[in-house]
Amino acid sequence: GTLLEVGALLLPHIVEIACHNFASHVLELFIMKLVREIYTKETHEVVELAENLFRKLCLDVASLISSVHGSYLLRIALQVLVGVRVEEDKRKRKRWDIGKNSFYETSNTHPSLKKILHKFTKRLVKIDVGDLMWSEKGAPLLSVLLILLHRTNNKSLPNLKSVISSSFDKKVTDYQGFEQFGSLPAVLLDSKASYVVQSFIKICSKEELENLYNQQYKDIVVPLSLHSTANYTIQTLLEHVPSRALAQDMCSKIVPIFEDLLAESITGVVISVTKCCHHHGLTSNFDIIKVLQDAFHIPDDQLHLFFRCIMSLTTHDVLLGKLESYKKPTLSGKPRRDRFEATLAGSLLLQGLFQLGLVGSLEEGLCGLSEDHIVYLSTDPQSSHAIQAFLSSLTIPATQKHRFLKTAVFVVDRLVTTPSGSRIVEAMWHAADSQIKSSIAQILISKESAVRDNTYGSIVWRNCNLKAFKLGVSSWEESERKKKKNIESFEKIISDKVTADKENGTENNELSNDIDMVESAILNDIVKPVKTKKTKKKRTDSENANNTTKKVKKSKKIKESIND
Repeated sequence: GTLLEVGALLLPHIVEIACHNFASHVLELFIMKLVREIYTKETHEVVELAENLFRKLCLDVASLISSVHGSYLLRIALQVLVGVRVEEDKRKRKRWDIGKNSFYETSNTHPSLKKILHKFTKRLVKIDVGDLMWSEKGAPLLSVLLILLHRTNNKSLPNLKSVISSSFDKKVTDYQGFEQFGSLPAVLLDSKASYVVQSFIKICSKEELENLYNQQYKDIVVPLSLHSTANYTIQTLLEHVPSRALAQDMCSKIVPIFEDLLAESITGVVISVTKCCHHHGLTSNFDIIKVLQDAFHIPDDQLHLFFRCIMSLTTHDVLLGKLESYKKPTLSGKPRRDRFEATLAGSLLLQGLFQLGLVGSLEEGLCGLSEDHIVYLSTDPQSSHAIQAFLSSLTIPATQKHRFLKTAVFVVDRLVTTPSGSRIVEAMWHAADSQIKSSIAQILISKESAVRDNTYGSIVWRNCNLKAFKLGVSSWEESERKKKKNIESFEKIISDKVTADKENGTENNELSNDIDMVESAILNDIVKPVKTKKTKKKRTDSENANNTTKKVKKSKKIKESIND
């Protein structure tokens, strides 16, 4: 009843509310609540309210698209109707998990909502898509619409695809820095339109992608990779490249310009090429680590500086010049601190390499870092993610991680009380063997008061189960052995499941989700003993009466014995 009453109040002013900065969020939650109500307890009144609400939105779509908040609400409404999340911004998605009003995800759209969705998308598709994709507010809406139409196999999708394909015909030549490459598609150079093209690439079939590459991308891969906006479509194309031959053609054109890409801090293309080579088995054709070594001008006898060059995104010559300047004394007479600058682009490149297990020549520089460098890199918000990726990678051998840990273990007390450093300490704990864990625990327990009084330190104390270590090393070692045994049994289950899936040619998503839950439970170092409280059983009135009678009889016997 309350939902219908609120809906009746909102309907007359629905467009004004949708375009308002704060009121649009109220309407967003109301739409999610309304759709959830249809799935849980469908009534004619609720369905009618939903139809009226979306009809009102359809009547004034142009006004909504011209507004930042209105276009955002249209994107949300589309996702809620289909039951599929597309929005990737976690800050916006926080509102989608609020108890009973949360986003209702489903693989089978409700029949009543299908009718509403059909009318809604039909109205949106009628808008001039050509203008929409060049609009700052319309491009995100068109991207979401493309993906959702693909998910629902909507009949309007082919027409929409043809409109986007025709947008490549518009060429431009008056752009600075790339005149030697001739004309390029304007749709790839525009920040709004290229966002739509990325969604378009994601939903294309293998044949469509091959045609798109051969007709539009093949001869201009190099300038597009070096362009500040167009490189994102190259990254998306590398992630979804359909064949090995096409992947080899793209990589053969991009690998020679690695040095130019790094000079422009376009590390995303370098990482995408690396992943593409691994996915299509082209690692023997392209030795990425060797190519990067040449790009940074690092000689074979200076590989200990390779890691520092990538992290600071400077060539070997420039880094040597900085190292020489560090030797010069300051005004106080003390030598300068040897601390290289960590960059976001360098950290992202290292993360991509470590996730794929590509350490190679980087090992010497990473494992040879001084304690001061480890503290700096582990506490820096940018570079700490690269260190965490190295320690958490499943493809990097444990021996390489332990070599790094043997130095890092002496600075855990300086890391544990910082936001970024505490994450590194936990990653170190999970990557360590029993001996290194014991060393970490002893150092942290020696600084127990400082660790437990700190917000981040107390989290590490709990997650690493240091309380159990403090109570007794033998009991802690026993719990570690049990956890190791559980992990081994879990890995056996996984390997058996993978083997069975390969033999049967099937994939069970539900089982994989269950396995993820089991894995997180096994890998959790927190041991929470269950304390059982002794509860007294409530006595009935008859039991109480019997007890009273027994007490009275007992007191009479005592009196009689005294009188005697």
